Amino acid sequence: MELKKPLSFEDQLQKLKDHGVVISDESAAVRILKAVNYYRFTGYALQFRKDPQYSTYMEGTTFESIYHLYLVDERLRDLFRMYIEKAEIYYRTQIAYGFASVKCTEPPHDQHYDNNNFYNKIGYREVFDHFNREKNYYKDSLIVKHHKTNYANRMPLWVMVELMSFSDLSKLYSAMYYSEKDVIACAIGIGRDTLENHLHCLAVLRNKCAHAARLYNTQFNPPARFTKSFLRAHPEVRNNSLFAYSLVLLKRLPDSKSQWGFLTAIETVIEEYRDDIDMELIGFPDNYIEILKNNVSDKESDTQFFKKF
Repeated sequence: MELKKPLSFEDQLQKLKDHGVVISDESAAVRILKAVNYYRFTGYALQFRKDPQYSTYMEGTTFESIYHLYLVDERLRDLFRMYIEKAEIYYRTQIAYGFASVKCTEPPHDQHYDNNNFYNKIGYREVFDHFNREKNYYKDSLIVKHHKTNYANRMPLWVMVELMSFSDLSKLYSAMYYSEKDVIACAIGIGRDTLENHLHCLAVLRNKCAHAARLYNTQFNPPARFTKSFLRAHPEVRNNSLFAYSLVLLKRLPDSKSQWGFLTAIETVIEEYRDDIDMELIGFPDNYIEILKNNVSDKESDTQFFKKF
């Protein structure tokens, strides 16, 4: 079977019109298609199809309404990236120091290089093999040069995690024994299995945002883990939805100041485009603000600390 023939931007626009999309400003629409790949753009039009198997759109579907959904996604990715960074820095610290405080206290303090200190040895090996490849990208870094010259190319874990991808950090935690997982999770105030799941979810969300993948009308994997009491109280929350992943990020932010900032920002985006968004397709229930507010932790000491700086 032959691949589809490439189309000019004008032909792409005509194809949308032929399929029923209403275009009020053709010049503006062409400019948008020149900036946003046609294949990416039409991903936001899926909800408007008469039949999922065909590309004919429902009557009244406008180019602008599709583009607004693209803008929603763009805004949400920017928002998530900013707050995931806060969580990422925090968990790099917690995982590195939690493990090192248990396993790396005796000379030569390099027990994180020994796979016998990890339960999932295959997973551990994959993380370290990937880290060694990644380290080559940073070979001109002063950190890498310093440890190569003075420490036979070995690094403390709290240095290594700064060069690891967040996905590898998540996998490293997953590879640990329960004893080290519990130390880290206990310091955070969460169960080890939930923390493992939430780190995985955040890594998935981070990668989607970093690669400009579509968040809207997307099912996420793995499903987010919540307590049974929460799920009983909120059957409207689908744990494979964007809202579920938003809730995970909110819960895993390190202080209430960050949590309130994230909550306010996400409410602003959602309400700005409320007329264009099908809330069901992002899993946001009608009471999403209430649910988010109820999951802001009471960390006044942290908030007061950050206000000093």
